[in-house]
Amino acid sequence: MPSNFWLPLDRWMRALHLYTGLFLVPWMAVYATSGLFFNHTSWFARWLSYSHESLEVVRKLQLPAGAIPAGTPAQQARAVLEKLDLDGPHQILGDPNAKELSIYRMSVTGDYRISWRRDQSLAVVRRYRPYSLWRSINSLHFTHGYDARYPLPALWAITVDLVVVSIWFWIVSGIYIWARRPLRRFWGGVCLAGGGLLFALLVALLCR
Repeated sequence: MPSNFWLPLDRWMRALHLYTGLFLVPWMAVYATSGLFFNHTSWFARWLSYSHESLEVVRKLQLPAGAIPAGTPAQQARAVLEKLDLDGPHQILGDPNAKELSIYRMSVTGDYRISWRRDQSLAVVRRYRPYSLWRSINSLHFTHGYDARYPLPALWAITVDLVVVSIWFWIVSGIYIWARRPLRRFWGGVCLAGGGLLFALLVALLCR
């Protein structure tokens, strides 16, 4: 094919490779930093560990009898969070019983554990303390999933999908750009083949 056939595609590949990378710099920094935390847990355990000792009672709210209407545990959990002005992504811990409903409310600055004591009409809010930047970055790594009830976390989920698509694009466009550079094909091929062989070897050994 004539060289002018590839020229527009070359420009688009390079431009998209460059600008998507620049746009996603903050997200990639979060995932790269949290990846370091995961790989060297002992270095950061002091700042990242969640232990029962770090749970502090930050609030207690006594509600009038019947303030939380009867319903499913999911409905009651949402109602409790709304009363506490903590409505957001959450999950129910364990099996709810007649006396208590336990709720885990995710937050980048420190997750909450909320106990709704039905028999006392009392909500007890505990939070993981102290706050640390390391813990926040770690939490951002695990923030995921779409929930139509909460637009902000859903927007974050969209950016996570954008990161995933972009990484695959960088793989394809990187190989394309390398293939279009005849003077660099040898060393690029060595890197591509070497990385592929090392990956295959490690996977084979890890699967034994």
